[in-house]
Amino acid sequence: MAAARYLPFHYVDHLYSLQFTGGTVALNQYMCKTKGNGGNDSATSLFGDLRWRRDGGTGPKMNSLIGGRLIDEALKGQGQPSTFIAIWNFMCRNKETLKKVKVEACGRREKKNGVWEKQLLRTGNVYDLYFAGRSDQQAIQMMINDRFFGIDCIGFTSGVLIYNGEWTEYHAGEPAYWPKWFCKEEVSKATDIKMLDFMVWDGHIAMIDWIWGWDDDKTIQVDICQSSGALGPHYNEKVILQETKQKAWGDRRVFKFLHTGTPAAPVTDHFYIQRRTGFFW
Repeated sequence: MAAARYLPFHYVDHLYSLQFTGGTVALNQYMCKTKGNGGNDSATSLFGDLRWRRDGGTGPKMNSLIGGRLIDEALKGQGQPSTFIAIWNFMCRNKETLKKVKVEACGRREKKNGVWEKQLLRTGNVYDLYFAGRSDQQAIQMMINDRFFGIDCIGFTSGVLIYNGEWTEYHAGEPAYWPKWFCKEEVSKATDIKMLDFMVWDGHIAMIDWIWGWDDDKTIQVDICQSSGALGPHYNEKVILQETKQKAWGDRRVFKFLHTGTPAAPVTDHFYIQRRTGFFW
């Protein structure tokens, strides 16, 4: 545990300028394996085949070159930039193989009659759908847009920790478990909020990026960063948060939004704030 070198907004900017052999792309997509959060149908159709393809047709399989665990993390929306770049580089040097890899490009799952149904947009092989007649940069960006690659909320917060060297690898944990495992220190007063604190909901997590100041001892203006279904990895500027009198979630102090910032923060229910001890700006 140590001082951070980067704030969450630095990580957002990093995700928006990832360089691979074909150029620079923005990993600006939200993707989560949970069906109620959109699902990962596009990614599942791609990785289920591509990971077992051999480099150059006869070399090591992509799963061995990159690592099965790292590919699994990318598949569920919790991959690291280096993993995505390695996948993209493999694809770009194996375009003949991409002609044999059949995929389903899918939108976010939608709930109909109580069931989260797949939203199939198009099918075909990867090369014809994305690479034919396009630059490698255009092809990969289109695949990001079609949700073959993306980051969910815990993928984002984990990424901030790894980007800072606080973690050396990804550690799994739903948002509700982060206060038990990863950010155990409770923040109960608005006046105590600091940059790099975690905003936690039952099913979502975000981070305090910057503090602009306090309107009073209960109200604070901040920037926050997160990855959400509406906007992918992003920051919300000039958000106003307020400490309430309520306690919940194991007697933790409840906070609320007075203003959701610009662009508007997508998750606006009441939340609580936690800190990772020794991780500071």
